[in-house]
Amino acid sequence: MIKFIIGKILKILPYEYTVTLHNYKNLSREFGHFKSAKKWQAIDKDDNPIPWYTYPSIEFIKQLDLSDKTVFEYGSGNSTLFWASRCRKVVAIEDNKEWYNTIKSRLPQNVEYLLIEDKEEYIKAIHQYADLFDIIIVDGNYRYDCTASSLDRLSPTGFFILDNADWHPKSSKLLRESGLIEIDMAGFNPINGYTTTTSFYLSRQVAFKPAHDRQPVHGIGSMPNSAE
Repeated sequence: MIKFIIGKILKILPYEYTVTLHNYKNLSREFGHFKSAKKWQAIDKDDNPIPWYTYPSIEFIKQLDLSDKTVFEYGSGNSTLFWASRCRKVVAIEDNKEWYNTIKSRLPQNVEYLLIEDKEEYIKAIHQYADLFDIIIVDGNYRYDCTASSLDRLSPTGFFILDNADWHPKSSKLLRESGLIEIDMAGFNPINGYTTTTSFYLSRQVAFKPAHDRQPVHGIGSMPNSAE
C-alpha cells in the first residue's frame, strides 16, 4: 500500500523532483550508503566489506580480473577483506594495535597482516619483499613518505591507488611525475556525507584483464542498454 501511494505521488511531482528522489534512492539503497552510515562501516547494501574509496573507483576495480594479482596495502580494514576476496595475495600493514586486533581475526589465509608501530619500519616495510607488487595502495599514515618509499616496488604492469588524493597533493604529484598515468575518481564514498577523490596511477604498460565478457559493465543504478 505504501509503495502504491508513493508511486502515485511520484507521478504528480515535477520531473526534477522525481529524478532527485530516484538518485537519492540509488545512492542510499543501491550503493548501500545509508546502511554504511548507520553502521559506520564501509559496506555495500548486502553487508559485504568494501574499501572506504569513492564509489566510482570501487565500480572500476570490480570490473578487473585480479585473481592472479598481488597487493601491498598501507593501512587496513574492510578494504583488506575486499582485496583478499579478489586477489591472489594481500600484504597489509597497520600501525594501530587496537585496530589491528579488531581486523586480524576476520582475515582469510591469503592475507599477510603485519602490525608495525614504528614509523620508519612502517614506511619501509614493503622493502622486505623481493617480489614486486601488481597493486600498491597508500591509504594509511605517512602517505607521502610511504609513496616515496614504494615507487620502485611496483610491477611494470601495475598501478598505485592513493585514497583521498585531493587531500594529499604532494603525494599525487610525486606519483604523477614518476611517469605514472593519473586517473582521478571523485565522488561519494561509504559513510561520509561529502565527496572525495580516489586516484589511480597506472604504469605505461599496465595490463589487467576484464572480469566480464563486456567492459564497462552496467554500473549500480544505471539504465541497462546496448546501443551496439
